[in-house]
Amino acid sequence: MNDIRWLPLVFALLAAFGYFAVVMQSKFRLLLATQHRARFFTELPRRFANVMTYAFGQKKMFKEKGAGLMHAFIFWGFLVLQLRTLYLMVCAFIPGAQIPFIHHPYTLIKEITALVVIFGVSWAAYRRVVTKPKRLSFSAEALVILGMIGGLMISDILLDVFAYALAQKDAGYESAMFFDWAKIGHVAADRAAAIQSELAYAPIAGTLSHLFTGVSSGTLMALQEMAYWTHIGIVLVFLNLLPGSKHFHVITSIPNVLFADLKPRGAIEQIKDIDKQEKFGVGDARDLTWKQVLDTYTCTECGRCSVNCPTTITGKALNPKFLILDIRDHLYAREKELVVGEKDATGWDVEKHEKSLIEDVKEEAIWDCTTCRACSEACPVMIEHVDKIIDLRRHLVLMEASFPKELKQTFKNLESKGNPWGLPTKDRAKWADGLDIPLLADKPDAEYVFWVGCAGAYDERQKKVSRALVNLLREANVSFAILGNDEGCTGDPARRAGNEYLFQQQATANVEMMNGAGLAKKKLVTHCPHCFNTIKNEYPQFGGQFQIVHHSVLIEELVRTGRIKPKNKPEGVTRVTYHDSCYIGRYNEVYEQPRSALTAIPGLELKEMARNRTTGMCCGAGGARVWMEEHRGARINHTRVEQAMETQADTIAVACPFCNLMMEDGIGAKQVAVKAKDVAELVWESLGKG
Repeated sequence: MNDIRWLPLVFALLAAFGYFAVVMQSKFRLLLATQHRARFFTELPRRFANVMTYAFGQKKMFKEKGAGLMHAFIFWGFLVLQLRTLYLMVCAFIPGAQIPFIHHPYTLIKEITALVVIFGVSWAAYRRVVTKPKRLSFSAEALVILGMIGGLMISDILLDVFAYALAQKDAGYESAMFFDWAKIGHVAADRAAAIQSELAYAPIAGTLSHLFTGVSSGTLMALQEMAYWTHIGIVLVFLNLLPGSKHFHVITSIPNVLFADLKPRGAIEQIKDIDKQEKFGVGDARDLTWKQVLDTYTCTECGRCSVNCPTTITGKALNPKFLILDIRDHLYAREKELVVGEKDATGWDVEKHEKSLIEDVKEEAIWDCTTCRACSEACPVMIEHVDKIIDLRRHLVLMEASFPKELKQTFKNLESKGNPWGLPTKDRAKWADGLDIPLLADKPDAEYVFWVGCAGAYDERQKKVSRALVNLLREANVSFAILGNDEGCTGDPARRAGNEYLFQQQATANVEMMNGAGLAKKKLVTHCPHCFNTIKNEYPQFGGQFQIVHHSVLIEELVRTGRIKPKNKPEGVTRVTYHDSCYIGRYNEVYEQPRSALTAIPGLELKEMARNRTTGMCCGAGGARVWMEEHRGARINHTRVEQAMETQADTIAVACPFCNLMMEDGIGAKQVAVKAKDVAELVWESLGKG
């Protein structure tokens, strides 16, 4: 058998891998037809650790425990069985070959794995056909792929079943097609022992082989040959289905994780030398980077990115899964044009796709995004959604001057007054009237500089939070000062809205002022997560290296070290639910400190919402959305208030001025008996001095 099997196998391999190479080169050429911004070949130990953790370890899959475990076992089982597939191919050229060192143990592992994968594939098919989770789109192709994976497992087991049945027949020893015992050195007297030794590690195939004891050797040989070629055929067909299907991620997920962006999560990539650029953002497929294209290849269409997306939950146009798929489909529709050019090799005009990239992804969807990063947090293959949306916004704002009409006034206010409300610059420090807070110019030895932020300085509700934080700092004898009217908007709304030019103006001016004031040698504290994120993660792009802490983290430290001692629960507050701000939570992984500060208040019960920490739902204010109207579906902040009310809490605790604004707006609209308070307010009130 082995003398004749190798020849057709060679032809099958040449045909399969030849076709695969042709298809893959077109995908690779499409990727190379886009921008080639150099990155990703640094910090290799961290990158390889990510591959082991997220690609092979499937870490993000387990956020949804049942489905995650199912997918992980199918993935791991598929990898385990690839060693077997290679072994089967080798046996066609080297009869009787064995897997070095682990032949028998691998047989046992393979059998158990195959059974687990068959169960996992059956479960996956049941979910797609019967239970139909909302995040999954029905796909006949997915069922075909599941069937092929199951077919690989079944054909592998049957191959052994027929081999064992054949090998145990007296007449079958010499002609055994898979386990050719004579050719691996066993003398005739030891053949039975060798078979029994192998069978001891094959409980499933060994047991099933007894069902075929009455079948003739010739029939068993034919059945074994059928199982062999079925297995090899499925593998080669599967390989060539991947590049044109959603399961292309089987090939691209590992490189996509390897080359994932390692810059801080809260940092949008800078447009360098902005005054010298002629094009901004992404308005055409050619403007995408190769990594952004690789992201689209890698989308598994699992819908995990959509499960916690506030826009998807509330019925907006944006669904992060379909955003990535729309970009991918646009790329595929223009593949020939992008790769070949205006004319093909014969001189014929290449047919062009009628719609632009912006039209295919829908402009409304681009502006729906709150930049909360729930999508990227959930993505098991580390696709970056927010960066693409910001690039699309940059093109719309800077190249086409196309953006929601509400942003026109916001941009004007930021440019002329240094705050999104357009209030007088000279009034920035008025919130501190009567509090006798020193300016840094008058107290240069202050340990901390309180960065108040626009909301904390201008919004009447947030001024109360600023005052509460000041009171806590004084209670703990923390030496601090403020910048007063020298402080300016960090530029977060401008950057997230795509107005990179305006952002860089503000960032450059602020960094120059901050460095001139010696803030690089100071500690900064702010109660605005957006200011915190911008100063910490984005100002280094402009030469600003500052040590900044969010007020919830500092308050927790002061409570933990005994410098602040909560005594009583605030009046009217018994049960509190904490709403995670996206910009200190998912962006900067601050989850426990605000909760610890709250639970330090005697008699206060903390009740978690169903969506909390990494799965916490955005309030709807991020991504400059606080300055825009919602035109479709339910309002995001109203939905979040409804989620808070499920806890039967009397207070929604927040740690962000914009979350505070959005919660209070939702509370008012829903007319519910609950209030929103900042962590600083609750801790200050617990001291009984307010």
